[in-house]
Order: sequence, then structure tokens, then C-alpha cells
Amino acid sequence: MSGGRYTIVLAVILGLLAAVFFLFVLEEEEVAVAERVFELNAEEVVEIKVAVDGEVTTIEKVPLEGWVITDPVRYAADPDIVVTLLREFSALSPARTIADSAEVLSEYGLEQPSATVEVIRGLDRPMVLLLGDVNPTGAAHYAVEQGTRRVFLISAQINGNLRKTTDALRDRRLMRVEQDEVEEIVLEKGGRRVVLRLDPFGTWRVEAPYRLPAERDEVINALGTITAATAIAFIDDAPTSLAGYGLADPVMTATVKSGDGSVLHTLSLGNEEMGQVYAMTSERRNVYSVSTSIPRQLDREPDFYRRLTAFDFQSYRVPTFSMNIGDENVTLVKHAFEDWRMTTPYELRANDQFITAMLDSLEIMRVRDHIPATDGNSAGYGFEQPAARLSLTIDDRVNPQEIMIGRNSGDGQYTYVMDPAEEWIYAVDAASLQRMPASAIELRDNKILRFKGYEVHMFEVVTPDERLRVRRDQKQRVVWKLEEPSTGDADAISVGRAFSELDSLYSEAFVTADPDADLTTFGLDRPVMELTLQVGGRDNVPEERLSLLVGRSLPGDENLVYVKRRNSPVVSLARAGFIARINEMVAQTPKS
Repeated sequence: MSGGRYTIVLAVILGLLAAVFFLFVLEEEEVAVAERVFELNAEEVVEIKVAVDGEVTTIEKVPLEGWVITDPVRYAADPDIVVTLLREFSALSPARTIADSAEVLSEYGLEQPSATVEVIRGLDRPMVLLLGDVNPTGAAHYAVEQGTRRVFLISAQINGNLRKTTDALRDRRLMRVEQDEVEEIVLEKGGRRVVLRLDPFGTWRVEAPYRLPAERDEVINALGTITAATAIAFIDDAPTSLAGYGLADPVMTATVKSGDGSVLHTLSLGNEEMGQVYAMTSERRNVYSVSTSIPRQLDREPDFYRRLTAFDFQSYRVPTFSMNIGDENVTLVKHAFEDWRMTTPYELRANDQFITAMLDSLEIMRVRDHIPATDGNSAGYGFEQPAARLSLTIDDRVNPQEIMIGRNSGDGQYTYVMDPAEEWIYAVDAASLQRMPASAIELRDNKILRFKGYEVHMFEVVTPDERLRVRRDQKQRVVWKLEEPSTGDADAISVGRAFSELDSLYSEAFVTADPDADLTTFGLDRPVMELTLQVGGRDNVPEERLSLLVGRSLPGDENLVYVKRRNSPVVSLARAGFIARINEMVAQTPKS
């Protein structure tokens, strides 16, 4: 037979085998997967009985309580374990059938099964599963539906989820409380009593033995420790005396409460024995053993719960704030990321870097000492006439964050700050606090013009003798076209150098921000040069015209020149070197 025929015959045979596989084998597997031992809707189940080695546990669905063990003891069942048990029971499949009709069930340990699971739905006949021996490989167990003789295998994991003793079915959570329902925590040990309470604005506070803001993370950790406490073992379901466990007069108690009274639970901790601690709750009289980590995490001095930072806010969530600096009231608004604007007492661009650093330092500075805010202390630490007072608007918060900056300590190590709504003055590291401005003008942006070169569409230079205007070509973005004093191509290199010079122009000294100042003094009534940039207006960038007036040189220093934005009262001194670059661009321009 030639190689070509051989290949064709082989392909036909393989095709037939594939067809047989898909038509019969996969179809049988689909049927097997779809088949269930019990037709059961878990929502309809009202009672479950699990027998393991002769011990029978009865679980019932009790209105308003959920799943409850009713025999041999009455105790809450673990809802997660019950849900898993019912899920495994309802999903049982005979796909791994060992015998369709076993003559002798004892061969599989099913004549007298080691465990049974009985599921009851109202008045319907109970569904009963018998669990037998482990198979020779140890990976599965034999099982059969009561009243039938079809023996099948279930995995060791499913067997474990079904074969539950009374102890295993008990709810080991000592209290079923959602953390977001709790508004107060009381921790008591000996004569020490710490009260932590959530205020109406969502801030955790220490309310006793003193009143101040709490460190939220530590409060949440304590709350989690209490509400997630679980029993290692069930020691005594009906103790005749609690003294032997140290629970008649507990070593420590932890109480959680809700504001409306719907939650009120107390966890009592007693003696430690054999690496475990005896415990009980106000819900039941049962005695449990719990991990020693629980008292270790709750046995804290009140200072442990004090907030570590002086103030509670995130700087990136501050859209506006005001400052009182001496007699000046300054208001600043964030227009965009790293774009702060002063709106009072002047309308001008603010120093983004300075403001960001100042807010960041106020956010993270840590408290080194707490000083009671008595009248005498407030005066002594500089709060009668504070160096600065800030009011920060915080996103998603009703009340602003008020901050007062007092004086420094005598050795300069600390700065004293306070929130006027609190009863404490905080000593913080002076080095951690950004220097506060002495006046509003110190918050101005030192950069004379802020723009992005690629967003500039028109650039104009006007002197007493001539006018030069160039505009970016919209098709060839790197090409600049002359509009004044003639038309044609402009020298793109000299235009780029002029932009670079203006982009690096900073104020060397502040002169005045008086809108009524005599501009004649600075040569700005008749400027020697006016530079105008048209920015934006395209690509979703708002249009803006930036105009800079250039006055005369500083008397006695030709290296400094007076400058002023046309729409701003602020007059500054800038280095005069940029004028040469502008003149160079003008010189490169054809005059006709």
C-alpha cells in the first residue's frame, strides 16, 4: 500500500473512533454528571440529623435564630458548616458507582454504617445517606442511599464535610456581631476602664479615662479581636461554679455596643491554663477556652489607643482651605493636580510645591506629647495669637479640619499645634512641620509664567518700535508662521529658545501687590516689552492668554528687571537674561 493510501485509511479510522467517543462516551459522562443521588432544594430543608459512631446530632432551622443544634445539647450551629453540608449532600452524584446492586453491603462497611446523614423537608420522606469504609486507595469512601443497593464513591473531602460530630457542628464564634454595627467598645481590667466611641462624624475617640481622638487602626484591630473570638474547645456547658475558671470575677471584660441598643455583648476572660484562656459571653453561660492572643491584644493601656498623628485627614482630599496669617485672610483653591490658586487677598497662581509640602507635613506629623488645653496652657504655648490658623475643607466630610499653629519650644525641638475642637495641645517635632508663611504673598507661585510649550499656539512680542507675532502651523506642529511684521516661515529654533527662557523665569524678589501702586516707578506704565502667549483653545485645553509686562532695570543692578503679569497686581524682580533671547528671536525675523 502506498504512503498516500495508508495515510487516508488511518485518517478514516481515527475519524470513526473520534465519532464513537463523542457520541457514546461523552454522552454517558454528561448523563452521569447530570444525575444526582437526591433531588433536593436546600432552602426547603428544616431538619438535619447526623450520626457519627453512634452519636446523633439534630439540627433544626429555627425562625429568627437560624440553624440550631437541638440535641444532644441546645446550641447555635455554625451556619457556614451547615450550608457546606447541605451543598455537598444535594450535589452527590453516583458517577463513580462501584456496584449497581450490591448483594452484601457489609463488604463496604454499609450494613452498619459508621455515619449517616438524614435530611428532612417538612412532611416529605427523609433522605438518608449511609457512609461506610474508606476504599483501598484511601482517597475515597463508600456511600449508599438508604433503601437502595447502588454503592458509589465520594471523595475524602466530601466525606469530611458530611461526617460532622456535635462538637464540629457547633458555632465556634463567641458572638455573631457585624463590626459596622458597633459604635462603642468598653475594655475593663482591674481598676482600668477604657471607653472607645464612634462619634457622629465617623471618627473613633477615646472617651475614658480622658477624651481625645483614637488611632482608628488600633480600635478596628481591637474590635476585630472581640467580634472574631472563637472557641478552641467547649469546656463546660452547665458550670455549677465559675470561680475555678476565673470567671466569677473576670480578669478582663470587653463589651461592644451599638447606638440603638440592638447590640450589647460582653466577652469575659478568666484564668490561663495549659496555653489557653477560659472565656464566656453574656449570651450564654457556657465556658470556653480561647487563644491567649485575645487578652494579649486587648490588654492595653489607654495611651495605646491615642491617635498617633495630630490631625486626621489626607492632604490629597483637601480641595480648598483658608489661612489666617497675622492680619491677612488667605483663601486657596485647588483647580487640578498641582494647580493651587489664591483667591484672596490676591488672585494669583499659588506655589504648588510649598502648599503640597505644608499639607503633607500637617497630615503626617506625630504627637510627641499631650498637654491639656487649659486657658493658661493655651496662652503659654502661643495660641492666643497663633502663628497661623488653617481651616481645611475635606472631601466627603461635613466639618472642616481646624488647625492652629502655636510657638516653638525654647530649645526649638518642638512646635505646639492644636485642634480648637479638642481638649489637648500637641507637641510635634519642629523639623516635621513645613515652615508656615509669614504673609500671603509668600504663598505665590515664584514662577513668572506657567505654560506648556506644546500647548502654545501664538506668541507675540511688542516693543515701542515694533511688533512680532508668530503662530503655530496646525498641520506641521513644529513649524511656526510669521503674522507680523511680515508673513512666511519663522525661525523655529529661536522661537523654541524664547519659550525655554520664559519657562525658566522665576521671581527673584517680591516688590508689591498693591493694585493701586504707581507703575511709573517700575517703568511698567510704558513697558519696554510686552510678551503674550495664547495657550490652549484646542484639544480640550481651555484657552488662556498670558501677558508679561517688562519694565526698567533695578537702579544699581542691570541684571534685574521689573516684571508684572498684565492681569495681576504683583510686581516682581526677575533676572534680565531672558530679554536677550527674545531680542535674538526678533533679530532672526525678516522685516519685510
